[in-house]
Amino acid sequence: MNGIEETIVAVMWGIAKEPATMIVIWAILLVLEYCWSGLRNFITIILFPGRLVHIATHIAFARWRGYKTKLIAMLGTTRERTMIGVILKEKSPLWAYLYAISPITTAIPLYLLFLWLAMAFAKIEILSLMFLWLAISMFLEGMPSSEDIATTIKIAIYNEPLSIVFLVLTPAVFALNTHAYGSNIGSIITFLYVLVILGLSNISLSRRRERIYGA
Repeated sequence: MNGIEETIVAVMWGIAKEPATMIVIWAILLVLEYCWSGLRNFITIILFPGRLVHIATHIAFARWRGYKTKLIAMLGTTRERTMIGVILKEKSPLWAYLYAISPITTAIPLYLLFLWLAMAFAKIEILSLMFLWLAISMFLEGMPSSEDIATTIKIAIYNEPLSIVFLVLTPAVFALNTHAYGSNIGSIITFLYVLVILGLSNISLSRRRERIYGA
């Protein structure tokens, strides 16, 4: 490999092996969907396997809950928000929340699997790079999208306005945990913190049996 190729491979390894870096890049991609959609779409094309897994997970969850949908109907990001709205109308908000975060159940296991395969085949360059690309793709594109996160936050704030206070404290939670446990553990704890806050808000709303549309 020449110098440029070695640099690209080194960067890919540096990204894939650092959960903190992966989470930060994923968060940046969420923002890009709103402020630079062209670049975001280009990245999606490059990392398309993760996007397909993301959509497939949503479809599998929807069908499990009794909703019939097709792959072609889920290709647009706004389709995810529409499906969340349908679930909110007919089911409890908790199920809408679980639908929104369902891609996590496939993205993280597949990321870990492909990362392990990349390390296992490190001596076979082409296979290692392929698995490394798939690992990055599964995490960055397989995780919940901006539509998933934004709609879930709307539901949480509608139900429990106090949740916005805890969400605003997210940077402080990240800073404290990073200082105490390092960037990787700190990022994971912060990510789980946000999921718990959103989950508790939706559980509370489900218990009160309110019907809302959060699109």
